[in-house]
Amino acid sequence: GRIVQSRFYRTNGFLMKAIAFSGGRDSWACLWLNESILHSCHVIWVNAGSNIPEVLESVNKARQMCANFHEVKTDKDGNNIRYGFPADVVPIDWTALGHSVSGEKDVMIQSYLGCCYENISGPLHSFAKRLGVTELIRGQRIADTHKGTARDGDDIDGITYRHPIEGWSTDDVTRYLSSKMELPRHFHLSHSSVDCFDCTAYTKETRDKAVYLEKYHPVLFAEFSRKKTLVDSAIATALRS
Repeated sequence: GRIVQSRFYRTNGFLMKAIAFSGGRDSWACLWLNESILHSCHVIWVNAGSNIPEVLESVNKARQMCANFHEVKTDKDGNNIRYGFPADVVPIDWTALGHSVSGEKDVMIQSYLGCCYENISGPLHSFAKRLGVTELIRGQRIADTHKGTARDGDDIDGITYRHPIEGWSTDDVTRYLSSKMELPRHFHLSHSSVDCFDCTAYTKETRDKAVYLEKYHPVLFAEFSRKKTLVDSAIATALRS
């Protein structure tokens, strides 16, 4: 994305704010909370390349609202070819290293933590750092079943992480957004950002995603199911060994 100087300053140095945006309800809440500064702060969207149409529509709406919108593209598919599909349970012999030690198999598997970091959170932080961001606003909440290690006010590598809705419930977010916009249909999903429709991890939390894909996007559901079947079969085989 292009780099544009921010108009924010602080007494002890330069202050540049950015909002991490995913297209989901929590990042939209952060966007609306900072509506008055959208003309001068930066908005960063990490595009891993596996988006459903609703997310792209949501992102494009935000892009039109924000003067300094940045799209950071990552090669999630290439990463998955090198290191495997993400999973909640990782059988060692099915990892990239495991393949080299115990022989190649039909599928390769990696930790969902590594996949998310390499394709979303890592590139987000790196781009914000390169942009000169000093405060990064995220829609992370304590109620999230999975969340980054940073909490509101933590400093990581010179960037202060701000989580303005950290203590909000999902109902709080929904009520707030209902007063600001028409809610897209995918906002009812547990992981409303749907960063990657074909993610084979977060099984317990994304069961509603599978139902949603089957109903509204059968072609995408077929691709998700193909990958999920490979991962589940490999894990079952490993547990029987």
